Amino acid sequence: MFVCRREGPQSMQKIELSNLDHDLIAAAAAAIKKPVIQIENRKAPALVCAALRLDDGEIVTALNMTADVGSLSMCAEPQAIAEANRRTDRVIETVVAVYYPPEGEPKVIPPCGRCREIITDFSPAGFVIMRDPGTDNLYKVRGVDLLPYKYGDYWQDGRLI
Repeated sequence: MFVCRREGPQSMQKIELSNLDHDLIAAAAAAIKKPVIQIENRKAPALVCAALRLDDGEIVTALNMTADVGSLSMCAEPQAIAEANRRTDRVIETVVAVYYPPEGEPKVIPPCGRCREIITDFSPAGFVIMRDPGTDNLYKVRGVDLLPYKYGDYWQDGRLI
C-alpha cells in the first residue's frame, strides 16, 4: 500500500517583511475594498486582489474575475502579472494576494497551484508574501520554494528530460 505523507513548508526560509512589503499588502487591501463599477450580468464581486511590487517600486494591482463557467474564472495574480508584463524593462520583486470576505477584514492568502506556476514563470527570483494558517503571522518566501518540481523543470529545448 502506498502512503502519501504531506510535508509542510518547514524547509522554506521565512523572511521578515520590510516596510515596503507591508505597503504592498496595504495596497492590495485598499484595492479590494474600493467599490467597483457594476458590469451587466456580473455574477459575483471580486474577493481577491493581487499586488505586485516591481523593481522600480511601482505597485500593480488586479482583482479576480468570477465567470459562469468556472474554468473561465481568473485569479487575481495572473491578471496583475499580465499588466506588469507590459513594462518590458521591469522585474517583479514581490507578490501578495489578499482575500476580502464580505463579513470580515482582508487577509493574506497563498497563491493556488496555477498561480504558483505563473509566478515562477514571470518572477523566478521573486518573493511571495504568505501567512501561517489560522494566524496573522506574515513572512515572505522565494516563489520557487512554493513549487518544487515545477513543470517547466522537466523540459529542455522542447524535449522532456
